[in-house]
Amino acid sequence: MRTSWETRFEWIETILQWTALVLGVGLAVLGDVNQLGEISAATVTASISVAVYTILMQVTPTSKKRLPFVGAFLAALGVAVSLFAISLTGGTNSPFLLYLAVPIFFAATTQGMVLGGVTALAGVGGLALAAGNAGEDLMSPQFLQMVAFYALVGITFAQAHRILIEEPQAVPSEVGSAEQVARLEEAHRLLAELADLATTDDLSPVTVGRSALRDVAASVPYASGAVSILEPNGETVVATRGQATAGSSGSDYPIEVDNRQLGTLTLRPMAGAELELHRGQIEQVLKPVALAFDNVLLLQTIAHRSVREERIRVARELHDEIGPLLVSVGLGLDVAIQGDGVDVKTAAHLAELRETVGKLVDDVRRTVTILRSTQATTITEHAHALAADAEPDGPSIAIDIGEDGDLGVREIAQLAAIMTEAVRNAVEHADASTVWIEGKVDGDSGTLRIRDDGVGFDSTAEAAGRYGLIGMRERASEIGAEVTLESNTEGTTVTVSWQPQ
Repeated sequence: MRTSWETRFEWIETILQWTALVLGVGLAVLGDVNQLGEISAATVTASISVAVYTILMQVTPTSKKRLPFVGAFLAALGVAVSLFAISLTGGTNSPFLLYLAVPIFFAATTQGMVLGGVTALAGVGGLALAAGNAGEDLMSPQFLQMVAFYALVGITFAQAHRILIEEPQAVPSEVGSAEQVARLEEAHRLLAELADLATTDDLSPVTVGRSALRDVAASVPYASGAVSILEPNGETVVATRGQATAGSSGSDYPIEVDNRQLGTLTLRPMAGAELELHRGQIEQVLKPVALAFDNVLLLQTIAHRSVREERIRVARELHDEIGPLLVSVGLGLDVAIQGDGVDVKTAAHLAELRETVGKLVDDVRRTVTILRSTQATTITEHAHALAADAEPDGPSIAIDIGEDGDLGVREIAQLAAIMTEAVRNAVEHADASTVWIEGKVDGDSGTLRIRDDGVGFDSTAEAAGRYGLIGMRERASEIGAEVTLESNTEGTTVTVSWQPQ
């Protein structure tokens, strides 16, 4: 059973066929009469071949034309007939150029992206071969405009077919049921509430942690404290307060919901104070902290699932639609390059295009591999792994990285090594109490900063055996990044920045 859009596309196809036929025949006859005073055999032959194809398309039942093999045959026949008529009536100046859009439109609106793209490619390749044999310039604005027109017809109407016909047919019939509508309404309500909550401080672990330390300080005599959240990559410190007293030991208080530990509150008492006397007050303060942390982790789970599903969807479209089109373009260019009568200049241009298409195919395959990888590692994940591996009695590691877009595997590996070296130096040599890993990563550009509150060092001195900074700069150079270092008695900051190459 045909949809209303399929019927509309069929009417558009019929109008396009007859309009292109009438214009082509009319302009061809008019040109012959003006120049020779009689209609040439080439014009008659071209007009008859296009008219026969048009009639064939009209008499073939729609149900048959939509079969894959029949549709592919009719599209290929249409391209062959159109190119035959074009070659007989002036090449790239032929009045039948518009008719070449007919089989491309038909393939795109009945069979989808793959056949529509292949048909457009076949038409463009055949036209390029004919123009090259006739000694015409394939880089001329007129020819490039025609190529763009045929490509737009194929891509635009193939996408329209997917959006208006394929996707609606894939929706289960029970969507319209009352039960399904009720579930969708409930999901919409919950998502709206989630969107409102996401903009408040209630879902910020840093804000919640600082509030908890402040509330505890109102009634509990502690010298310093830290709040950490337990994430999949380890426990991360989100808030600190006060300065740790040398030689003092801390007490850990679990932040948990339903016996599930979500984080830890670590307190170091003031001299002579006993924290255990205040355990009830501390646990009371930690109840809303535990709920807030649980909300944060639930939101992260939802976000990660959405991101994973979107990555898979994009990978599928690249693999199933864009990839085959690029491969077909490459094959068409190979055929054109090897064609008889192609001059050296044209062959060189086609070879350059073929090389570019090959690089695009490799890029698409590499991107699909990255998107489908469930173990894709990010800079943020590396930072959390460093925090999880830190010694309990070492400095706190606070992480604040905004990461949008994917870096390449090579770039992530080098940046992670630089970050690891900077954190190791801060932990082992700086006598720091806190190390901050912060920055902004936006695909192929960004800044990463590792700073501490340690004793610092003389960064201008050429100390023997100081290879860490040299190694960081070498790694940065390999990915086109730059490392800068600032150090004084208040701490050290290592900054890595990179821009598109």
